[in-house]
Amino acid sequence: MDKISKHRDSFLRVSVFFLILTIIANINISIATANETTNTLKLSLSDTEYETSRNTITLPSDVDKKYTFEIKLENIGAGDSSIVVTPFASTAISRESSILYTSNTENLLDDKYDFSNYVTIASEAIDEENQIEIAPNESVGVSITINVPDDIELEGTVMGGINFKQILGVQTAEDSISIASAYESIIFINLIFSKYEDIQDIIYQDFSFVALQDTVNLQFYALNYNPILGNLNNALYELINPNGETIASGELADSVLLTPLTKSRMQIPLIDDSELIEGEYRLTIETTRKAITTTFSYEKEDLDNFKKENRPTNAANVQTNNQILIWIIFVLIAALAAAVIYILKSKRKREG
Repeated sequence: MDKISKHRDSFLRVSVFFLILTIIANINISIATANETTNTLKLSLSDTEYETSRNTITLPSDVDKKYTFEIKLENIGAGDSSIVVTPFASTAISRESSILYTSNTENLLDDKYDFSNYVTIASEAIDEENQIEIAPNESVGVSITINVPDDIELEGTVMGGINFKQILGVQTAEDSISIASAYESIIFINLIFSKYEDIQDIIYQDFSFVALQDTVNLQFYALNYNPILGNLNNALYELINPNGETIASGELADSVLLTPLTKSRMQIPLIDDSELIEGEYRLTIETTRKAITTTFSYEKEDLDNFKKENRPTNAANVQTNNQILIWIIFVLIAALAAAVIYILKSKRKREG
């Protein structure tokens, strides 16, 4: 066998060796994933005539707003580990096409509609850190009391929930930053008060342009000053720039809800290659009820800040990936050149 054939065989053996290592590593990962067993939380409501759908309680206006119900927490799954959950009351806050049940109420427009003001969570299993530990295949009872004082005047709806936060795992990165993976199970609560008919228009404000990878969006807030659940389902929108050109138009999703008395963040995409300029912009949002047009100014300072702060989010990654790619290409070219030189030298020696 000549030297060239030996070189080819050596290269082939090394390639096959690394291929086998990769396959073994993937098999090990798959086996580890398959063998993992987890324990998780199951919630069960006590019998109540006010459960309007799964894990949802709606208390109508003719019910005394001092109401108690029970929740059973169960540790289910094939594992043998205990689970730890943290219970807390939350308020429904809409954001774009979703509703978050959160203890963060900075976007609530009226503190009286903070559901957590009216909730007491009690259980003998709650420790000093407000946590509940549940052993495998065991269950714990939690009592929830809702009490709206008589001197609190409310109308419309208060939307909230009882959250049970379960930490699934904690990973520590190389920079010693710990990242917790969590899951929340929620019992949803709707408190219905007197009927509300004096509907106010949605207000749009706090406009800004933001870059998201290869697109630019107009970001703003929709303020629902009504104490009832509203929506912008399938609303039509059009954004016109200072030159009178349409730079955004379309239809919102069919699930854009606005929770009572909430400031909700919204975003709409600009048409490709739209140019941002200084001046007055005009946004029109049309629902089945009404079309509302709002104007806002975009000054030179805003434009400069946009160019400075809203670079594509993948800019750093692209630069890093390009550098890595350049190095890989360089190494491959160098290796190829070395292989060619080696083959040519071997051929000359053989011919000489």
